[in-house]
Amino acid sequence: MLVSCSSTGLTRARACALLLFGVTFWGIGCASYNAKSVQSQQSAQIAVSANALNFQTVVVGQNATQSLKISNTGNAALELSALSLSSKEYSIAGPTLPTNIPAASSASYTLTFSPTTAGSAAATLTIASNASNTLGAISLAGSGEKAFVNLVVTPTVLSFGKVGLKATSSQNVTLQNTGDVSLTLQGVTVSGAGFGYSDLSPGYSLGPNQTVTFQVWFAPKVAGAATGTLTLLSANLSSPGTLDLSGDGVASSGSPTPPPTSNPPSVVLNWNASSSQVVGYKVYRSGTSGGSYNLLTGELSALTYTDTTVSAGSTYYYVVTAVDSAGVESVFSNQVSAAIPAS
Repeated sequence: MLVSCSSTGLTRARACALLLFGVTFWGIGCASYNAKSVQSQQSAQIAVSANALNFQTVVVGQNATQSLKISNTGNAALELSALSLSSKEYSIAGPTLPTNIPAASSASYTLTFSPTTAGSAAATLTIASNASNTLGAISLAGSGEKAFVNLVVTPTVLSFGKVGLKATSSQNVTLQNTGDVSLTLQGVTVSGAGFGYSDLSPGYSLGPNQTVTFQVWFAPKVAGAATGTLTLLSANLSSPGTLDLSGDGVASSGSPTPPPTSNPPSVVLNWNASSSQVVGYKVYRSGTSGGSYNLLTGELSALTYTDTTVSAGSTYYYVVTAVDSAGVESVFSNQVSAAIPAS
């Protein structure tokens, strides 16, 4: 704004001075307002990879693990001061506390569920920190299951049909422990004339999900129908495992066929697939429980392995590891044992 003060006279001069003063004052006011600035606030913000974790069903005496990532989404360091669990059946492992997580970074922790009794086990994980936001407790759920053994005999009925009096017929039978703990056979008996078995002896141990195959044979001495029962005894079983046998002896000529000889001993291992992304598995063996394990295999893609390098009268202990795409192996699985009968 331009103000002309060219006219003479005191009155006009004063008006010009007042107007110029007003303009000057207004300009000073605007300059002072523009000088103000707002500074951004520095704060930590907490976030977690899951608000609830479910460990499903775990056998009492065993455990299951899950990962939890704690992230800092703020622009200042996040200090974790405490991680509190409401149940002793759960534990947590990771960076020691207190610990600082820089902005845009995270820390990983492993939660473990180790049930001591059967039944549901709910708990919460509470995280104490300097975060400016509020994070609710993380819910944990799991269920303990009582350990058990279960022997599955396949087939449950064995029929040999007609067999000559001078011949022997044999068939394969498979035993599988579908329970959660090892099962040791304390006795194997056969009733019924002409029936017998091979490749299986008392003292043989079957780990969880482990199988063994042996032979049952029929070598009739007299003509006519015959029946029998093979019985498998173990202190872990509430009732013995049984296999019903039948056959029919018929007159024949020629030289008798001897009962089958025992095959070389072997151990069949089976395991569950890893819940993580893996490319294979490795099997280790030791001659002592919990001892120094030796690598038996290369990287396996299957969930089973047959060890044919065992010796009669020996006991072996096995563990398995999972291998990821970077070649990193997991910790050892639970140990299973196999007692090879003496020849």
